[in-house]
Amino acid sequence: MKVAFVSSEVYPFIKTGGLADVAYALPKALVKQGHDVRVILPGYKQIPEGMLKGAYWVTNVEVMGKLFWINCVELEGVKYYLIFEPLFSNRHSIYECEDRDYQFAMFCEVTLRLLKNIKFQPDIIHTNDWQTGLIPFFMDQRYYADPFYYNTKTVYTIHNLRFQGQFTSHAVRHLGYRFDDININYMQLGIQYANKVTTVSETYAKEILTDFYGENLNHILSMRQSDLSGIVNGIDIDIFNPAVDTALVAPYTAETLELKLKNKEELQRRFNLEINADIPLIGIVTRLDSQKGLDLITCVLEELLIYDNIQFFLLGSGEAKYEQYFQWIRDKYPKQVGIYLGYNGKLANLVYGASDMFLMPSLYEPCGLSQLISLRYGTVPIVRETGGLNDTVHSYNEAIGEGNGFSFTNYNAHDMLYTIRRALNYYHHNKEVWHQLMVTGMTGDYSWEHSAHRYVELYQSMF
Repeated sequence: MKVAFVSSEVYPFIKTGGLADVAYALPKALVKQGHDVRVILPGYKQIPEGMLKGAYWVTNVEVMGKLFWINCVELEGVKYYLIFEPLFSNRHSIYECEDRDYQFAMFCEVTLRLLKNIKFQPDIIHTNDWQTGLIPFFMDQRYYADPFYYNTKTVYTIHNLRFQGQFTSHAVRHLGYRFDDININYMQLGIQYANKVTTVSETYAKEILTDFYGENLNHILSMRQSDLSGIVNGIDIDIFNPAVDTALVAPYTAETLELKLKNKEELQRRFNLEINADIPLIGIVTRLDSQKGLDLITCVLEELLIYDNIQFFLLGSGEAKYEQYFQWIRDKYPKQVGIYLGYNGKLANLVYGASDMFLMPSLYEPCGLSQLISLRYGTVPIVRETGGLNDTVHSYNEAIGEGNGFSFTNYNAHDMLYTIRRALNYYHHNKEVWHQLMVTGMTGDYSWEHSAHRYVELYQSMF
């Protein structure tokens, strides 16, 4: 099967969030299963020069007097087509620009033209989030009559319904498409016009049909319900592998879990926490945003520090009020709280490897990758039962002795506190169960292989 995978960001070229990880790992998994996949992304100036080593020119595309040149880079069997033009390569930020409506409308139009230029006739064009939402609309409005695309189907994946791309319709009309309304919603058009709509977990696919989670698009999604499905993300188990991870001072496996403590000691030493293997360390790697359940954490963290003698480490950045809170509590409890404001991939992996527990009390979470990484590293997740967290973390059931973490249902700080204390009780008083939880996490299958098979089944269902 021939698949054109279109994304506004792709690891390792450019990354601001989990979309980049998916846009790297899913095409790679599809190629391993024998499919021909081409990935298309903008050529941002933020892409490291080293990533373009070996790149070669393949074609030019002219749209509305602008000349876009397309270079190709091949990595691990996947061909990546990068679209270069000052529209993308002369920006201080890949998203925070006033004319991003025009920027990504052009990205969608150029994508459809470059596929023709390179004579890659896809069975599927797989689009992702609002930045590519116009492609299904353009296919319906203009390219449906093009023989090159007669047999091409579109898939639109929602990674986060909150960010929709709402603008005036000037950019679309500028490209010669008819659109009668003054305002336009790029994500809504992707949902309306794609042949199939997916999101990144089964639970989230159900949640977004409701008023609470639907972000004012639940009525549109309900009309497409028969074409809507959820496929949970995986992680790249080659990148996230504690047995060979160079970010760890002591790599380890499920058979050598005692080495995990050396990583805990390293994080404690590096951030001036009390060096003590017996103190439970709760880690969190996150964007500092209300979506991530940080209001619950700020409500009870001091109580946990005082009465439960935990250590807490946070890596992330975002809203000023949260950054200020975590700086304040770090300064008040310097031997118990460590923080790193910003993004640091190697440090993030050390946090996964060093922590005893990983906390994700999200208000909503379409899929989440951090809980999967923490499981892979034998760090027991504590999550709220929403979206992909509900699909991947199964709360320990002492009656049958099964589970891989701990979870709570209500978005409530004291429910979270109770669940953390339940986990702490096993950590301190039942080492056998705790060891079982760690091993269960590390030996689970979080690879993209199963999810890639499900995408192929979805692709094939349209023919």
